[in-house]
Amino acid sequence: ASSPKIGLISITGSVETGPSIMAAAAKNVTKVSLELGGKAPAIVLADADLDLAVDAITESRIGNTGQICNCAERAYVEEEIKDEFIERLVESMKKVKYGDPILDQGIDMGPLVSKQQQQKVSKMVENAVNEGAELLLGGKAAKVRDAGYYYKPTILDNATQSMEIIRKEIFGPVLPVVTVKDLDQAIKYSNDCEYGLTSSIYTSNIDKAMRASNEIKFGETYINRENFEAIQGFHAGWRKSGIGGADGKHGVYEFTNTHVVYLQYNSSAK
Repeated sequence: ASSPKIGLISITGSVETGPSIMAAAAKNVTKVSLELGGKAPAIVLADADLDLAVDAITESRIGNTGQICNCAERAYVEEEIKDEFIERLVESMKKVKYGDPILDQGIDMGPLVSKQQQQKVSKMVENAVNEGAELLLGGKAAKVRDAGYYYKPTILDNATQSMEIIRKEIFGPVLPVVTVKDLDQAIKYSNDCEYGLTSSIYTSNIDKAMRASNEIKFGETYINRENFEAIQGFHAGWRKSGIGGADGKHGVYEFTNTHVVYLQYNSSAK
């Protein structure tokens, strides 16, 4: 990263790694494009299509076993529909089949990347329960043929904004749920975070959806759909989620330099 031969450094990594790359690149004022993770909030309002919201959030939470930076990492649910949402979410996550993606057929989720990650996820869930969260499903490691580092799909209710599991990346198939009074509180809690990559909202009210999109401090907002970017969009984070981005027209611009030429030319000159 400190080599003068490099014109651009693009990296997907942790918040700790990003500043180290920037410091090395600073020696030669090398351009950096950093995607450093996220803590994506999923806002579920009382007027949401709950079947759609549950399916999309489940799909987002178990994709690559939750090890995707734009996965839904925390849910903020309006209190009047929280119980019904939780009931449906638990049933949805119960149906998730995990196993060896090479040997097993019809599975939805594979293992975590390492024993260290499995231990990290387990410790975060344990800490959340000790801090007052209610474990509704999962909450423990699982074995598949005595190989691989699996963790059961997990749901935590009654999480609070101050908990580590709400504030730090989990990177595992665990979803903490926080009850909110209204959209104002959901936006406030969503923005109360050092990350700013992806976010989502589930509502049938287009005005609320647009308001959330304007006020939420994240580079991407998905409305009534799972968290997965389109190649023609611009995948970029705010705050500690990074600098620059990828995909789409603006992603191509990240890999270019501008060169302006001012030419004054007299065609009659010999």
